[in-house]
Amino acid sequence: MPRRLVPTDEAEVKKLKELIPTASKEILEQVRQQLGFKTVKSMLVSLHDTLGIAHEYPVTCGGLEGVEQPEPVVNLPPITLREYKAKKVKRGDEEAAVLHAGDGHAGKITPSYNGEVYRQRMSKMFDSTMKIVTLHRNMYPINKLHIINTGDNVQGENPYQGSVIGSVEMGARDQTTRLAFPEWCRLIGSLKQEFAEVIFEGFPGNHGYERLAPATSREDLRLYDLLKAYFGGKRGITINIHETFGDIIEVMGFRFFCVHLDGIPCYQGIPLFAIKRRLDAWYIQFGGFNYALGGHFHKRVIGDEMSSRYEFSMVSTLVSDDEWALKRLGISSNPSQNFFGVHPRFGMTWRYPLCVDERFLPEGIQR
Repeated sequence: MPRRLVPTDEAEVKKLKELIPTASKEILEQVRQQLGFKTVKSMLVSLHDTLGIAHEYPVTCGGLEGVEQPEPVVNLPPITLREYKAKKVKRGDEEAAVLHAGDGHAGKITPSYNGEVYRQRMSKMFDSTMKIVTLHRNMYPINKLHIINTGDNVQGENPYQGSVIGSVEMGARDQTTRLAFPEWCRLIGSLKQEFAEVIFEGFPGNHGYERLAPATSREDLRLYDLLKAYFGGKRGITINIHETFGDIIEVMGFRFFCVHLDGIPCYQGIPLFAIKRRLDAWYIQFGGFNYALGGHFHKRVIGDEMSSRYEFSMVSTLVSDDEWALKRLGISSNPSQNFFGVHPRFGMTWRYPLCVDERFLPEGIQR
C-alpha cells in the first residue's frame, strides 16, 4: 500500500524543497505517485501545511491538473496618487433667488393651524430665506429675488371646499385684508431691505372663489391688487398680477410656466401622470418652457424631471394637520415652501424646502 504521509527524512525533505517550487506538471505527477497522494493538489496542500514547501503557482488556480497556469505577476504597475491643489478663483456669476410660495390658506383652522400660526410661519419664511441667501452670498452675488405665488393664499368660505363653521376663523374678505395682506406686506417689505430688487408674480388659485362668480372675483387677485396699490411706486419692488390660470415668466433668461394645478382629477395620491399629460399639452400651447411650477396638492416636489424638456416643482402649504390632504392624498401635509437659485447659464441650481415651522421638520434635522 503506498504511503500517504509526507516524508520525514531530512535528506528527502531537502530534496523536495529544491524540487517542488519549480517542478513541471510531469515531475509533480511522479512525486505524487511516489508519496501516494490521490491528486497533485492534495499533495501540494499537504506539503505546504506540514513542511512549508510551496509551488510557484497558486494551488487555487485550477489545481494544476491539465490546466495551463498563468504566468506569475511579479511587479504591479506603480500607482500615482493625485494631490488636490486648490486654484484661486474669484466669486461666481450672479444668480437670482426664487421663492415659490402658495397654499397659505389664511383663516383655515386645524388642530395645529390658525391665524396666529399663519403669522408665525410667514415670519419664519423670512428668517429661513435670509439664512440660505446669506450662506450662498459667500460664493456669488444674489441681488434679485423673484417671489412666485401660485395661489390659495386664503381658505375662502366655500362649504364645498371644507370652509364650514368651525373650520375657518373669519369670512373670505377678512382672511384677505386682516391676515394675508398685512403679512405679505411685511414679508415683501422686509425682503426688500435685503435685496436690490424684489419681483412678485401673483397667480390665482381655486380657494376664495365661487364658480358662479366672474373669474376675476378671486380673493387671490384681491390680495394682489392690494399689494400693488400698497407698493405701487416703491423703488425696487414690482408686483405683477396674472389673471389667467397659468402664464410664462422669465428668470435669468429661463422660461417658467406657473399654474395652480386645480382642475386635474385626483383619486388616490398625487396624480403625477395626469399632471405630466397636462404639462405636456401646455408645453406645446405656450411655446415651450424650461421649468413648470405648481401647487394645489399640498405636497412638496422640487426639480422632478417630468420630461427631457422641462423640470417640475410643486410647493407644499403653510397648513399642518390638513384633513383635506389626509383624506385626498393619504398623507398629512408637511408645512414648507420652495426656495431655489437660477444661474444665467445653468438654470436652476441650488434648491431647498424652505422651513416655516421647525416643529414639523423630520426627526434629527435642524435648520
